[in-house]
Amino acid sequence: TQSTWDLQFQYLAENPMSALSYNFKSIRGVLPADDIVNVVLSKTQRKTPTVVHAKYEVSRIRAFYMRKVKFTAESIHEKLTTIIEDFPKLDDIHPFFADLINILYDRDHYKLALGHVHSARNIIDNIGKDYVRLLKYGDSLYRCKMLKRAALGRMVTMLRKLKSTLAYLEEVRKHLARLPSIDPFTRTLLVCGYPNVGKSSFVNNITNAQLEVQNYPFTTQSLFVGHTDYNLSLIHISEPTRQAEISYAVFCLKKKKF
Repeated sequence: TQSTWDLQFQYLAENPMSALSYNFKSIRGVLPADDIVNVVLSKTQRKTPTVVHAKYEVSRIRAFYMRKVKFTAESIHEKLTTIIEDFPKLDDIHPFFADLINILYDRDHYKLALGHVHSARNIIDNIGKDYVRLLKYGDSLYRCKMLKRAALGRMVTMLRKLKSTLAYLEEVRKHLARLPSIDPFTRTLLVCGYPNVGKSSFVNNITNAQLEVQNYPFTTQSLFVGHTDYNLSLIHISEPTRQAEISYAVFCLKKKKF
């Protein structure tokens, strides 16, 4: 049977530009749940009619509140869809990046977070449809108003349940945006070794990187990439004891074709 890696490489062969064109820095910021609630309710207030009177016909009152419920559900759907579509799907990107995301953020936790957002979006869509259907049978201004309040209240409650999930995804987004630009199809040289032996100086001398160099160990605290004029990417592993960088290096050595 084919392994996950074989399937991913097969996908890459069929879609060679999908991984090349992906830019982690293009992921838009994830707002906290309370901010999304404020933005959506404010937008609903501004974009929909705000005045209704008891003397209006019942059909007009129903349409007034149905419009508000629909608009709120659509606004939330748009916000959550943006989050789901902006974040990379691990099965659709290069195995190098999929493995790196698994090391840094845990594949299962990452997928569960996106799945939680997807489920919440579907639930909110269903809430909107259910209350629009109930509003068709509203027989007074008061009843229609209470149905609208119940609908928006349930949608807001569902959004606030995403508080920890959205905070996690925002941290992932910030970290992904800080990752150096790495072309998985370029030959790669890994520079690693004991602390304070001149790795940063070596990378500075043969690439365009400008790493800080000091006469004490552990000056470099994260991953850096330099490029030479010979299409060779140099990856500086500053702390060999860190799990992320060790796994990163092992993956490169195993999966790259030199």
